Amino acid sequence: MVDATINMVVKRLAPIIEKRVRDEVNLVLNSAKEAGNLVSKLKMIQQLLDDAERKGVTDPQVKAWLRKIEDAAYEMDDALDEWEIKIHEPEMEGSEDVSDFWEKVSSFIQSLCLCFEHVVDRRRIALKIKELNGRLESIAKENEDEFKFLPKLSGEKNQDSQDFKRVLETSYVDKSKVKGRDDDKKILVSKLLSESNQGNDIHIISIVGTGGLGKTTLAKLVYNDFKENQYFQQKIWICVSDPFDEIRIAKAILESINKTSPNLTEFQALLQCIETTVSGKRFLLVLDDVWKHDHKKWEPLKICLRKGAPGSKILVTTRNESVAKMMGSVDTHQLRPLSDSECFALLSQIAFEKRKEHHNILEAIGREIAQKCGGLPLAAKTLGSLLSFKDTVQEWNNVLSSEIWQMEIAEVEIFPHLYLSYNELLPVVKRCFSYCAIFPKDLEIDVDTLIRMWMAQGFLSGETAEKMELKGREYVQDLAVRSFFQDIKENDLFGHISSCNMHDIIHDFAQFLTKSECFIVDITDDEDITAKEVFCRNARHLSWEDHGRASSPVLICSVEKLRSFLCAKYLPSHVLGTLKSVRVLDLSSCGLQELSPEIGNLIHLRYLDLSGNPIRELPRTLCDLYYLQTLILLGCEHLSKLPEEIYKLINLRYLVACDLIYDAPSLPQGLEKLTGLRTLSHFKTKRGGTKLGWLKNLNQLEGNMDIIIDNLNEESDVIEAQNAALKNKKGIRSLEFKFKGDVSVDVMEALQPPPNLLSLSFFGYVGIEFPRWITTSLNNLKFVLIKNCSSLPPLGNLEFLEVLSIWSMKNMKYLGRELLGITGDGRAIAFPKLKCLQFCFCNEWTEWEDITEEEEEKDVVSIMPCLQKLVVFYCPNLKALPHRLLRRTPLDELDITYSNLLIEQFKSRGGYEFLSPTCRVKL
Repeated sequence: MVDATINMVVKRLAPIIEKRVRDEVNLVLNSAKEAGNLVSKLKMIQQLLDDAERKGVTDPQVKAWLRKIEDAAYEMDDALDEWEIKIHEPEMEGSEDVSDFWEKVSSFIQSLCLCFEHVVDRRRIALKIKELNGRLESIAKENEDEFKFLPKLSGEKNQDSQDFKRVLETSYVDKSKVKGRDDDKKILVSKLLSESNQGNDIHIISIVGTGGLGKTTLAKLVYNDFKENQYFQQKIWICVSDPFDEIRIAKAILESINKTSPNLTEFQALLQCIETTVSGKRFLLVLDDVWKHDHKKWEPLKICLRKGAPGSKILVTTRNESVAKMMGSVDTHQLRPLSDSECFALLSQIAFEKRKEHHNILEAIGREIAQKCGGLPLAAKTLGSLLSFKDTVQEWNNVLSSEIWQMEIAEVEIFPHLYLSYNELLPVVKRCFSYCAIFPKDLEIDVDTLIRMWMAQGFLSGETAEKMELKGREYVQDLAVRSFFQDIKENDLFGHISSCNMHDIIHDFAQFLTKSECFIVDITDDEDITAKEVFCRNARHLSWEDHGRASSPVLICSVEKLRSFLCAKYLPSHVLGTLKSVRVLDLSSCGLQELSPEIGNLIHLRYLDLSGNPIRELPRTLCDLYYLQTLILLGCEHLSKLPEEIYKLINLRYLVACDLIYDAPSLPQGLEKLTGLRTLSHFKTKRGGTKLGWLKNLNQLEGNMDIIIDNLNEESDVIEAQNAALKNKKGIRSLEFKFKGDVSVDVMEALQPPPNLLSLSFFGYVGIEFPRWITTSLNNLKFVLIKNCSSLPPLGNLEFLEVLSIWSMKNMKYLGRELLGITGDGRAIAFPKLKCLQFCFCNEWTEWEDITEEEEEKDVVSIMPCLQKLVVFYCPNLKALPHRLLRRTPLDELDITYSNLLIEQFKSRGGYEFLSPTCRVKL
């Protein structure tokens, strides 16, 4: 993790030095030279970190040495922020136009004063750089005198710590000590016995799951099931591990078959020998613990194994789904965690083996402890072994109340398996993963929020926000396929991971990795706060949960060092101004009625969340936060406007300020200068206030956006709508129009969205007709919501529409063919890809037009040929469903809840005649 921190500083420092040398010859105190020396020292130390971090796992002195380096790197990062602010200060001050003569004179005098201030500030920064240079010199000398770490050689791969070595597994297993894998075994045995035809390729099956989940144990069970079975003529078990040594693997295959070691050294000769040996024979080859996805090394082995008889199989165990894909797996078996009862069975088998006293009491405690295992068999075995040495109820209770990551036995027995996967990650991905220790257990982590926090901490290097986001999503995907993240949810529209969480054991492991700098503190009224002081004194990242007492994080840690502060429920009034190094500040739901002007002093702040607070006004000093990238104001319903000086936030990328339908703070005109904005959750227009034309140059906008429109129907409004140029904002994928008054169709025509829009919603539109672009330009729409409108657009021609949701339609009594968009002339297909159709709260709706008997017989229309789900919720006056129309759909789910007339019809059995026997009906 130190490596990632230093790398972050070096990447920032080098271009700054280059720019200052190029643009400004006279630097105070030769700070460019000093900074250049600093870069050299950092790079030199960086070469030693692999060896140092391996030894630092168990050596407290080495840990302390690494801590000194990281402290210096963090301070350098802070100094760089100050340096860059001084570099950009003139352009920040000159952001507003100065037209008045006396204002120009005043501005000139202020600029002279600023010149003197800049000299003083730059001198202070240069002295800081010089002081850090001296500290690094001392740290480097400490290595030369005492530790003598070996530098990393060019191209050298990461090695495992001496305390975290892989165990080369054999195929032997004690079946009596395996619990909860009978179903998994049956599934795999069935797949191995299948006679699937793979053409010229060989059938490969992979078992995928995180470390300690029991992949190897399951493979052993399956392998041994065939030991006495003659289905496979040759059975071979190879522990691959890392690195993927193709020559060693080839020799091991031959040795396993021939029972002698081959006297060959050339890879080609080994491959020919394997090909001859397996030719015409049905074999089972288990490749256990595969790590690397090196296609060039695997492909020659795979090709020579194709000579085996039909029915030959390869069974692979791996932690990485991408490895399974690289191997060419036909089937991937995702291994599930054990249930709590299965974990208890495994734990108790070891813990109660020789125990007779207090059995009932200890069993109750043991069941609670089993829940801490999080489904990992390895954890259950480890805790069972630990408990077997505990004789009293009190000792068992101590284990129950202790965090598993604080147990020495857990570090030795459980975490090595996770550490090996962790050690495969790039240094920056390691840092991104370990940062997740700041979140509470069982939290559903919003991926957008996580990436923005990583960005704020400087973990994602990149020139643009887009590049950093792409890297963040790449890292999330990497952690997901390696099973560090679980319960993955994907955004149906955007196709990327939207949320995830961490297995309890994985979370414990992240806390283990960061136990000197990352803390979750949950204070209750009856808890002694000083008990946590020892652990948190050097915290860099703090999540603070305070349930009603007037305690303060200042008692626990050096608040000035904090780079992340997540505060829930209560914020001590004096703390805000002391967070001198904070990058991420989450003050959501803290009961803040006003935000202190001191917020402007937090010059390093990148991420600020004020959601759920009754704040009425934001201080002008907020706009002094040069580095601010993310500002979240969800649920701040008393906030009526944003500061006029918002134009000064030139690095602002994400402005999320509305989660209500119509109430949102007004946006000042300066917003139009923030051309780097990527997320603008809402844009609320009003005559005489916010103008649509302010959106003109915000072409980096992406994702979701709400446009709230209030009474725009004049010619000048049409011009503003044209100036908004929504169709140029190609990153926007989801758009919601919310109407508070009359809006002319000409204004709506001018607000044409980008052609690749995926989701479109209309709330409260009372126009007689919808704009033409809905059906002529938005050919990629997948989701449409129409709510509280006076009419419906003809949507049937939308080729890719999958979900249509219609809510609270004003005065809709009859639904005819206007929605289908067909005229009845010739062959027609309406809603060719629609899968889900919803009607909700349409109280006045009484009739839904069906197709005619003639149209059904002649098959001249095809309507909703892919429809799977129909919801008619709280439409109490609808008399009947269009039977002929729906008979032709593959409907498998019908929900008519709270639609009284339809329910009566179905209860009398009259409504089922058009449904297939397998369709589920919810009344």
